[in-house]
Amino acid sequence: MHENIISYNSKNLIKCFTIERLKLEKTRRDYTREILKFTDFINKDFLYANNEDCSCYINKLKDDANNGKMSIFTVEKKYIYLFSFFNYIESVKLLYDFIPDSFYNHFRAVEKPSAPRSISSDKIVSFSELDKLISILKEGNLRDYTALMLIFTSGLTLRETIDLKWNNFIEDANSNIAIEFKVKNNEKRYVKVSDDMAELLAKYKKSIEPVNKDSHVFRNKFGKPLSGRWLRKILTDACKKAEFEHIYTPRDLRHSAAALCLKNGASAEKVKNQFGWSDARIADRYSYSIPVLEDNAIDYLNFKLK
Repeated sequence: MHENIISYNSKNLIKCFTIERLKLEKTRRDYTREILKFTDFINKDFLYANNEDCSCYINKLKDDANNGKMSIFTVEKKYIYLFSFFNYIESVKLLYDFIPDSFYNHFRAVEKPSAPRSISSDKIVSFSELDKLISILKEGNLRDYTALMLIFTSGLTLRETIDLKWNNFIEDANSNIAIEFKVKNNEKRYVKVSDDMAELLAKYKKSIEPVNKDSHVFRNKFGKPLSGRWLRKILTDACKKAEFEHIYTPRDLRHSAAALCLKNGASAEKVKNQFGWSDARIADRYSYSIPVLEDNAIDYLNFKLK
């Protein structure tokens, strides 16, 4: 729809913004996609968006988050994309005659959706709960089980998991299996895959052979990448079947992996590298799960009151 309601000049404005302000091609595509989604929602050129348009769109995204269609982290990211783009338009307004004089970044008046910065304990899957989840997921589709366990055992994000291709996997001289990601400035990030997970991936791969090394690892029956929404649904259904008080998300599996790594002695820097965090200080969000009383000197007293 946006092809018909965005002017040629507006399309070029998106292109100029992404080239001038964004370095990575993937990031450019992400911003462009979200700008066009917003345009489709308001059903007019974004240059003529008003306060009501912006407010209604963000509220719609919040509703989607409340209904489990996306995470609040995703809503916050979408808001930031649009806010940044509209700020850019304001900064170049005097350079282009086609931008209305009345143009204003109405996202300034919309409260920014804020994802929690600390990780609450109800976001961490316990070992007993994990056992139940594994038992239930193993009864279902091998693909879905493998994808969700890869998130938990390797700390991948949901997006990384559904975008994953077979050619991302590498093996070093010591037979360590890892997933190789390209990051900024052509640098690489390596996510180690546990031996158990490597075996599960091999089993899954064998079940769908032959596979193309350039194809996505997790695909639907039409051969297209599996959707994040589908994996969220599979996990939600498993949690309901297990009769958990809390419905976990794929992001919670990642949180749980990080918390357990830190709790069992991994350094914040090592966890940062594995999980792709921008700063090791993010580990502070999990400090509640490593209380000083959990492994205290008094625990070794080995004395019980009669």
